[in-house]
Amino acid sequence: MVMRAVSLISGGIDSPVSSYLMLRRGVELVYLHFHSFPIVSRSSVYKAMQLVKILSSHGPTRTLYLAPLAEIQSYLRTRVDPRYLVILYRRFMLRIAERVAEREGAAFLVTGESLAQVSSQTLQNLRVIDAAARIPVLRPLIGFDKEEIMSLAREIGTYDISIKPQEDCCTLFVPRRQATAAKLEEIESIEKSLPVEELIAQALEKIERVEVS
Repeated sequence: MVMRAVSLISGGIDSPVSSYLMLRRGVELVYLHFHSFPIVSRSSVYKAMQLVKILSSHGPTRTLYLAPLAEIQSYLRTRVDPRYLVILYRRFMLRIAERVAEREGAAFLVTGESLAQVSSQTLQNLRVIDAAARIPVLRPLIGFDKEEIMSLAREIGTYDISIKPQEDCCTLFVPRRQATAAKLEEIESIEKSLPVEELIAQALEKIERVEVS
């Protein structure tokens, strides 16, 4: 039986490589890109579409969901400790990705995170982020270093697209100093004061599903 997953693809170097590794193992992927338009340009959207086109040569699908994150980010910006913004963004992203997985009959999620590459990717923070999802989150690059990832990106032809400038939605409104060892109880306490389901529903209403050609 073919396994299906939703792969979160950012437009950067890592997530196309993680997607490729899953495709190589026979997993069928549906892609999901989060953007912060209209706060920033749609450059990351165009990059994601180019990357999915390349990846489609390794797998059967070209389905790409484009999910708006700007309203969630704007809401959180003035209401939570900014040190936790990336963690909260990622938890919202996993919840939305899970809803996409339900639509698409996908059994798990795939992300391009590797261990401690950025401050949100410590083991403690990844544990807190994963707790927002009810289905497994797979990270094919978890033990890779940046040079290995870049080498694979060049090999599969995604590197030149990935290095083009873009505004990364996960860094929007985020301060230089971020939490590296968040506690699940504290994050869940913060989320109790937020209209989590309402914000997710608003994002899902505006999500776009495209077939990349």
